[in-house]
Amino acid sequence: MVVLSLVNSLHDNSFLLGAIGASLLGLLCRLLMITQFRAKFPKELGLVGEKPGKKTFSLRNRLTFYFNCSKLYNDVWHKFSKRNLPVLVPTLGTRREVFLPHSSIKWLLSQPSSVLGMWDAFSEIFQIPHSLGHDKYMLETWAVDTSRFVLTQDLERFLEPVREELELAIDSLLGKGEDNWKSLDLFDTVRRIVNQAGSRFVVGAPLCRDEDYLTAGVGAIDDIITCAGIVGFFPPFLRPVAGFFTRRRTNRMLRVLERHYDPMLQKRFAHIRANPDDKSNDPVDLLQCMLRDAQKDHPEELDTPTMTRRILMAKLGFIYQVGFACTNLVRNILESDAQYDTVSVLRDEAVRMRAESESFPVDPQTGSKLWTRKNVARMVHADSAMRETLRLDAFPTRALIRQVMVDGLHIDTGLALPKGSLVSVVSQPMHTDPELFVDAHHFDPYRFLNLRNQDGNSASKATATRQDEIQDGYNPSGKNWNQHAFLSTSNLLIFGRGRFSCPGRFLVDFQMKMLIAHLLTHYDLKLAEGNPPPRKVGEGWLLEFIPPPKGIKIFAKRRSVSGA
Repeated sequence: MVVLSLVNSLHDNSFLLGAIGASLLGLLCRLLMITQFRAKFPKELGLVGEKPGKKTFSLRNRLTFYFNCSKLYNDVWHKFSKRNLPVLVPTLGTRREVFLPHSSIKWLLSQPSSVLGMWDAFSEIFQIPHSLGHDKYMLETWAVDTSRFVLTQDLERFLEPVREELELAIDSLLGKGEDNWKSLDLFDTVRRIVNQAGSRFVVGAPLCRDEDYLTAGVGAIDDIITCAGIVGFFPPFLRPVAGFFTRRRTNRMLRVLERHYDPMLQKRFAHIRANPDDKSNDPVDLLQCMLRDAQKDHPEELDTPTMTRRILMAKLGFIYQVGFACTNLVRNILESDAQYDTVSVLRDEAVRMRAESESFPVDPQTGSKLWTRKNVARMVHADSAMRETLRLDAFPTRALIRQVMVDGLHIDTGLALPKGSLVSVVSQPMHTDPELFVDAHHFDPYRFLNLRNQDGNSASKATATRQDEIQDGYNPSGKNWNQHAFLSTSNLLIFGRGRFSCPGRFLVDFQMKMLIAHLLTHYDLKLAEGNPPPRKVGEGWLLEFIPPPKGIKIFAKRRSVSGA
């Protein structure tokens, strides 16, 4: 019953009571305490929330991770990281992880993957062997390399299908009637829009419009996240047992997805065999790029079960967190409208950009006058609101997670790290630190626009920031792009940093601006009465994550738009 409760209520704080309640903690308490002595961390490494000299975490301190992680991570930031001190932190189950100070980020990013492994850390966090049956779906990164190339070098030709699908999804869910307001659940609606548009990018049409497929895809991703939480809670030697029971639902969802994918995949396998070197008639989606790369270098993966799992991992990156971000963005726009006139400002910007683009030639790569990198970079008000949303409401609250892969590793301060330990840096408390941001706990949609105006688009600052992006294989263009732009990895840690910074942000930049432009120019939106009050910083955490608030209702009505 505990597992079923977890699976069915992933986005509900009440699942904590079943997953990590007193009964389970009581059974594992003694085992947990014994396990703490096994990892050999340096004696001089402090324990957050404990007095100096303590060698173990109290049960009360461990419970803080589950029920008040905001306080725990704020202590990491204010009492250790800002003082350039690393610290040991209790996280899920029996884990103890090292949180490095931000002064060590440069050292962390300089280490090769053979020393600090990012994908190895993700494999530990997500427990992929226990949900998908093999760690190759995380550790063998050829499909990630394919995605990175598409996102940084070949994105333009995918944009028009994404725009088409996003607008189709919006109009289908919100309706085209101009007479009546339609009541909608914000999270469910935005998640469905993002799911459909993201699926168009990953697997193409018409599958991206199949409701059963879309539901199964989100369900499978939810199951992977749930499995990570349940299995990761147990000590390593008990994880195979926990995984055996937890992945049963995941396996059922995978079989459903395989039934959806198999007819399409068989046609594509045949197409590739018949046209091994001719890509002129290939479908325009990420899956086809993955199949082409697999044909060349990984032919053993060209089967339905394997590609189903590869597709699911891609959707985990391109749909899951994007749905959260877009939900928070729409909520923040509506909640801030009374103070900042946010809706009108963003609507006018979208209308102005569309009108100005009519005089532009059609971009040969995108097939569009409007949705080009240059035009999107000019949407500076939307760009600022997006970055501000992720500053306050980013789903993960830490960044740069790595696993130590070697013995005898010392960080830049000289501290020794044991092999197998996880390291990261805290991010959310830094993003909301009043010493770094004026009125840091308040949503200001134009915060980053004002900051870029204060910079005066300094050439030196813009150049320094661009070097981070060039490491991704993408050289941004547009005079309005600088260190405070949404795409920038400077100052905030919402997209990571360095050579492994998130390439998905280039697609998200377009998706969020397309969403705002179509929603606000074609619909009037308003918050329903009786919604929960706006969250304060530190509220709404689910373990170490910040999902969008549930139960937010909005009303939407089609606007009378010429040519719509």
